[in-house]
Amino acid sequence: MTVLKLTQITDLHLGPTPDFTCRNIPTYQTLLSVLEAIKRDGRGEDRLLLTGDIASDAQPEAYQQLDQLLLAQKKQALWLPGNHDSMDLMQKNFVHFPFMPVFETKSWAIIMLDSSLSGQPEGSISKDQIHQLERYLVALTHKNILVAMHHSPVAVNSQWVDKHRIANHKLLHKLLVAHGKVRAVINGHIHQQHTADWGGIAVYATPSTCFQFKPEAADFALSDQLPAYRWIDLHDDGKINTGVKFL
Repeated sequence: MTVLKLTQITDLHLGPTPDFTCRNIPTYQTLLSVLEAIKRDGRGEDRLLLTGDIASDAQPEAYQQLDQLLLAQKKQALWLPGNHDSMDLMQKNFVHFPFMPVFETKSWAIIMLDSSLSGQPEGSISKDQIHQLERYLVALTHKNILVAMHHSPVAVNSQWVDKHRIANHKLLHKLLVAHGKVRAVINGHIHQQHTADWGGIAVYATPSTCFQFKPEAADFALSDQLPAYRWIDLHDDGKINTGVKFL
């Protein structure tokens, strides 16, 4: 039995230069530390899954830095935008890592959804993407499905964060459940670890590579948790093993 090994990193919040800081955190340096930890933990050959907010404010230089870093480290990578990103600028500046809306193996398909709304922190899946998702699910009835997006489709018991939940989550859930083999959704955005059962579909949220939000907070607040990443093992029979590693 083969296992597809992935590592998810999310909410990098990179800036225009390597010495940029976001909320007093040197985000490029914390990213380097996370990548080193991934390598040290034996996951260095994994395909990376980057689930949005690559940049802190859609800076082209942020994407250029990451493009060159991943190239230098000989990584394979899938990515999607977050609310702090620009899809157009990502496509222009990720020269060596073109956007792949679907990645397929013999047993699995990973579908990358853009849940971002221009200039808004909230999430939603556009009508065009809903129609495209329907076509993908019909074409992939024989495969296990992992869906990746930036925003959470479920509430996480944090009042200010839950306002950003994907607006059309009920329609999205209906589509995914109907497929029958959608095994999980993974997301970022909430800057914390969270697991939920979304009406029969597992949802895994992953902490940031820089700073974390305080769980179950009514208003914006940071926690003292360190940067992190998520490892994911996808088995041919549809089983998923996954966990979060903090630095």
